[in-house]
Amino acid sequence: MTVHTLTASRLSAGYGDTEVLSGLELAVPPGRITAIVGANACGKSTLLRAMSRLIAPRQGHVLLDGKSVHRIPPRELARTLGLLPQSPIAPEGITVADLVSRGRHPHQGMFSRWTRKDDEAVAAALTATRTLELAERPVDELSGGQRQRVWIAMALAQQTEILLLDEPTTFLDISHQVEVLDLLSDLNHARGTTIVMVLHDLNLAARYADDLLAMVGGRVQVSGKPEDVLTEASVREVFGLESRIIKDPTSGRPIMLPIGRHRMATA
Repeated sequence: MTVHTLTASRLSAGYGDTEVLSGLELAVPPGRITAIVGANACGKSTLLRAMSRLIAPRQGHVLLDGKSVHRIPPRELARTLGLLPQSPIAPEGITVADLVSRGRHPHQGMFSRWTRKDDEAVAAALTATRTLELAERPVDELSGGQRQRVWIAMALAQQTEILLLDEPTTFLDISHQVEVLDLLSDLNHARGTTIVMVLHDLNLAARYADDLLAMVGGRVQVSGKPEDVLTEASVREVFGLESRIIKDPTSGRPIMLPIGRHRMATA
């Protein structure tokens, strides 16, 4: 697999009169899993949208292999970089199989035909996300958790070398959250896919990511290995929360224990 670089320099972006990202600097570690964490409205989703060129920067730029993403033809970009946005909307009445098949569109030229390779990519994506038995069902009849797994299947079928996911575990219970994160980890290990995902659960982020990136006010506050980023001081700075950090006995990664106002009395 080709190693691609994705960087943002002096990136400012927003919506209307509101600036969300301000002078942000970022170099995505290639071939690794990066989890973006931070408080609500800190710019996590906006960053993914800017990196995938869904929104144009007001200042600065996003570069894929040294070239502005806004100068790369859409189909060419979509063969390298895929995005699963937050709360995507499926066309009315579309079946699971048809939606997942749309992940293959970037690989179809103007005159190219559907191939066995496309069939295999769709089947593999459905199987990996345990949605094969849902293939003929309309997407709008599915539960929120089922629908989320189908969208992840579409992203997998696209077979990009960089995958951006905005809260991929939304609507999923804890067992399915772990299943999806295991799946993404397998994808990274097997294919070297660069994965950048927004996660709200700090402990799952620390367990599955090679690198954490914590945002505050539209900027990167701190980034690095989980044990260097998930500290009591950084949790206080990023979330305004007092906490204790302990070592996960299973993974050896840090675990954050929040300290609320109501604590159990000690004997």
